[in-house]
Amino acid sequence: MRAKFLILLTSILLSLILMTACSVKEEDTMEKSSNKHNDSTSNYSQEDHTQMLTESLLFVKKELPKRHKNMFTKITKEEFNDAIEKLIENIENLNDTQVYTELNKIIASIGDAHTNINYWDGYSYPLKFWIFEDEVYIINADTSLEEMMYSQVLKIDGVDIDEVVKQLTSLISYENESWLLARLPRYLQWPVFMYGLGIIENEQEAVFTVLKDDGTVQDFTVTPLEFDQEANYVDQIKNNPIIGEFEKNYYYDLIPDSKAIYFQYNVCANMDDLIFKDFNKEMFNTIEENAVDKIVVDLRSNTGGNSEILNPFTKSLKSYIKKNSDVKVYTLVGRNTFSSGMFAIYRIKEAVPQAISVGEPTGGALDCFGEVKIMELPNTQIPISYSTKYFEFTKSFKYKNDGVGTFLPDITIRPTIEDFKSGRDVVLNYVLEAN
Repeated sequence: MRAKFLILLTSILLSLILMTACSVKEEDTMEKSSNKHNDSTSNYSQEDHTQMLTESLLFVKKELPKRHKNMFTKITKEEFNDAIEKLIENIENLNDTQVYTELNKIIASIGDAHTNINYWDGYSYPLKFWIFEDEVYIINADTSLEEMMYSQVLKIDGVDIDEVVKQLTSLISYENESWLLARLPRYLQWPVFMYGLGIIENEQEAVFTVLKDDGTVQDFTVTPLEFDQEANYVDQIKNNPIIGEFEKNYYYDLIPDSKAIYFQYNVCANMDDLIFKDFNKEMFNTIEENAVDKIVVDLRSNTGGNSEILNPFTKSLKSYIKKNSDVKVYTLVGRNTFSSGMFAIYRIKEAVPQAISVGEPTGGALDCFGEVKIMELPNTQIPISYSTKYFEFTKSFKYKNDGVGTFLPDITIRPTIEDFKSGRDVVLNYVLEAN
């Protein structure tokens, strides 16, 4: 049994915080679970260890339905209980990774994107993945693996990538295909998931078969990094809304050539050095001073937080457009737009009904669970997030959308791998070039 199994990292829990239509109080609750190391079962006998795992599964069986807002909308209580019992019966035939992988499947079957078990053993491939046009691509790599840049993944340890994706999908809590696409890259990057599923035999290395940019097929043996190691990525750009990477919760740029303000709203949370209220005042002063023709709000990286943070903006926006009706407002949305990021779409649309949305269908559902809390498994303190409230955007707002389980933009534009390679942001370019 591996010592220090399931290292809990601040980054994992932060991602959960950002994925919730939640209050500041609930964000604080989650912070308490960060930076824990789970060695508590590694020194026990097999019998005692099995008992501890059984206690954890029985805890989930009892507590998750009791704490969740409404857990049985996609599966029945009987199906949930049977799955837990079958896993308990099989514990002695599984290692820890397999037990938690199977528990992950059960929790994912609930069908609530906010309800997850969050575990990771610290290993990660020095690669970053993204899915373009239903194909898996490597979009960044450690300099030692630079040859893999922009290649299409065909197999992992001899397993066809379509089968890999199919199996990983069973572990992901999602409510629409867009959120599944948003989450798959992380599940590909962390080998613990493929090891738990039996896709790879050795977590210490895997063979990636790729179709390179020059049309050749080549195998690369990739060794994962440990918890305290960092990849030296070829592409050092830290801000890329296409794939949901950002450095600040929010910022804006004046784009004089297009007479536009570009406002990137990445996290529904205040920054320590500039609270949103003050930021918003500064931004609207710039808008007024430059008499812009367009206001572009980029929500493509926004997976949530405290939905009330945006209130100063929507209030200012409504007032400004009332006086300047010729100014066009655009919202950019995508697969990483989720939870309170979804709330932001509706808030903007309520403030400016003529606002135009551009991009991909959202990862967030039109109506969804949220206001996440955390419970910890006994013995290991592995956190499980769960929803305590259900949000019905379709009833809360006058604006209606034709999407089923997702928000469909007015204008759909999907970036390709060629766009990404060349650094073209085709979604933003479309808006800036629009008349």
